[in-house]
Amino acid sequence: MDMLAQGLIQGVLVGSTYGLIALGMGLIYSVSGVVNFAQGDMLIVALYVALSLFAAFRFDPYVSVVVMLPIMAIAGALLYLLLIRRIMTGHAFMAVQMTLALSFVLESSLLMIYGGDLQHVPSAYEASLLILGNGLLVVRTSLVIAFAVSCLLSMLLYWMLNRTDLGREIRAVNQNMKAAVLMGIDVERVRTLTFAAGGALLAIAAVLLSPGLSLSPTAGLQYTMLTIMVLVLGGMTNFFGILLGGVIIGVVEAMGGIYVSGTAGLIVPYAIFAIFLLLRPHGLLSRR
Repeated sequence: MDMLAQGLIQGVLVGSTYGLIALGMGLIYSVSGVVNFAQGDMLIVALYVALSLFAAFRFDPYVSVVVMLPIMAIAGALLYLLLIRRIMTGHAFMAVQMTLALSFVLESSLLMIYGGDLQHVPSAYEASLLILGNGLLVVRTSLVIAFAVSCLLSMLLYWMLNRTDLGREIRAVNQNMKAAVLMGIDVERVRTLTFAAGGALLAIAAVLLSPGLSLSPTAGLQYTMLTIMVLVLGGMTNFFGILLGGVIIGVVEAMGGIYVSGTAGLIVPYAIFAIFLLLRPHGLLSRR
């Protein structure tokens, strides 16, 4: 029972961060219709930026986020302006090829710069633990921080989409781009800002994941697949559903690691995803 509770709590805490990563991809998809297959590799780039800031200035990841936010926001905006915008009028498969190519370029660049050895970003909170229920449950402090920040950012994102002019413009472009143009909305501006916001969310997610995480230049594809699973489970543009999908994937991943031995435990999230896809192909919260 204690192991079950431990796995559930850890899965919820880690899954909230998965949801945050997928929210960035969901924002991008909502205004462009593009699924960014380089999302995981951009996350890994953000983690290596945090590693470089620690090596150069001894910045804790929670401090380096101040520098990482503008860097990743600019990277997201440039992704749209230099690459995605040029191919949006073509076939949707062109965007898949473009972002996959970008994924391989980023991975190869990281291998050349940092090598293939596993590394990690030291943090003051990586060894900190919270003991609950007279020692029955032990939770890493960094995961609690990640959960709190992910929930806060999700609420801020919900408020932004429903209470600000930019949020209304994003929803208008998502619902009907041609009508949005006729209403005087600058679609190019909205898309650029949305891609920048997606990059900024990746910077925050990288900081939240970094304590205790082993870095590898080739880990980007794994995070991309997890993000796409979360995105599909959530219904692509249902932001609450995306966050819920992240929690479900996190819990399933934790349960698989506890109750399924060996590498077979890694298959469990993908098997559960396939079952959900058969039963709820339009997303968890869809009424269709």
